[in-house]
Amino acid sequence: MTTTLSRREALKLGASAIAVSAIGLPTAALAQQTVLRIGHVLAPTHQFQLGLELAGKSVEAATAGRVKIEVFPSSQLGTERDMNVAIRTGGIEGTLASPGGASVHLKELAILDAPYLFRDNAHWQAVVDGPIGEAWKQKIVEQSGVRIVGWFHRGTRHVLSRTAAYASIADIEGQKVRVADLPPYPQVFQAFGAIPTPIAFAEMYQALESGIVDGADAPLDTMLSQKLFEVSKFVNLIAWSFAAPGPILVSDAAWSALSAEDQTALVAAIREGSQFVTDAFTNGEEDVKKKLIEAGMTLSTPTDLPAWEAAAAKAIPGLAESWGGDLALYDQIRSVQG
Repeated sequence: MTTTLSRREALKLGASAIAVSAIGLPTAALAQQTVLRIGHVLAPTHQFQLGLELAGKSVEAATAGRVKIEVFPSSQLGTERDMNVAIRTGGIEGTLASPGGASVHLKELAILDAPYLFRDNAHWQAVVDGPIGEAWKQKIVEQSGVRIVGWFHRGTRHVLSRTAAYASIADIEGQKVRVADLPPYPQVFQAFGAIPTPIAFAEMYQALESGIVDGADAPLDTMLSQKLFEVSKFVNLIAWSFAAPGPILVSDAAWSALSAEDQTALVAAIREGSQFVTDAFTNGEEDVKKKLIEAGMTLSTPTDLPAWEAAAAKAIPGLAESWGGDLALYDQIRSVQG
């Protein structure tokens, strides 16, 4: 069928084409923009925010504006539990999750929080980017309709204390320590001899300030970004968790709305943000320590670190249930060469 345009319609169409040409927009840029709202629980000054913002700039440039990432820090989109529900109901498009939080979509991910699991950056990257991680990516889509589009280093976890340092593992005995309300945090600190006290991340500062807890489990950067130095004086460098990579999750519905080209661009952008975060943690740790000291904190290393690792190892058999009961998976991951 032949369509005949009136002179007025033809003039209007020509004017539109000239306008597009004048501002230099490629035809693809006129396509509908996809906005991915991605939330996390950390402060707007945290590496997570900066890494996601970098990824946003990268994917927007690579897709000529077709894909835009809007980042919401400080639990603006809800607690981690809230966001993991919302990503499956269409409330949000994405979240930067902890392994424990993401385990509601795929149990196996919980193992990434297990104590003393990774040696270094090359080790964890070989796991999540290798056969184990690829199998998880396929399985999580099949089970939950959620996509893993990348991974962020989540720091090295230590334990801070309000009034006294833990010179040895005996000193944490009976101490109330704020932990996340997810495996393995309560189990690990119970194995250390503490009284694990689950409190929401957003309430950690107040719990320390009021003395509800004696200490808290956290990475150094969180102690700095959340200003925990104002309510605690000692950092005990036990390094019970290294990296514990957290997945960046996107709903399958949001993923499927992207072209194959834009999906590739999104994954590449998240990888760029991930490397930024890894470098920030790896290269910035000494600077963070210096800033914590300048803020009035005392950093100390217990004299019996092997005892802490041995105590944590006792929690592994009980924790295996949280990642699906495969006890051998812990040793399998530890044996991966990076």
